[in-house]
Amino acid sequence: MSADEEATLPKSTLAKMISDLLPPGLRMSTDVKEMVMEACTEFVQCVASEANEISTNDNKTTILPEHVVRALESLGFPGYVEEVKEVWDDMKEEGKEERKNKKMKKGMQMTPEEALAIQQRMFAEARARYNSGDSSGAA
Repeated sequence: MSADEEATLPKSTLAKMISDLLPPGLRMSTDVKEMVMEACTEFVQCVASEANEISTNDNKTTILPEHVVRALESLGFPGYVEEVKEVWDDMKEEGKEERKNKKMKKGMQMTPEEALAIQQRMFAEARARYNSGDSSGAA
């Protein structure tokens, strides 16, 4: 894979986005789709490069969302800033929910030995109920 191929966005994803955004009945030639895809890749690289420069100037080793916002403003794309901030807020909320779910799952995890012990106890209880003629399932 060449360096150019590594630095491009997924063509099938972009092609689907382009097709979904076109009005019904309007088609786009392959050459035009290719041009739009190259423009998208160039835009992302330009914003990423500017955000990298901003993060470096802030003595950060990671590009943060606020660096992307500042990059968009610096490059003359203030019209994108509000939408980017909305997506950023949505991502923060999703992240909170994911962390909450992860904590809940973590608290419920058990070792294989604990799971086996619980399983054996449940089988023993079920066997005892069966042998006593109790089919209600109550322990």
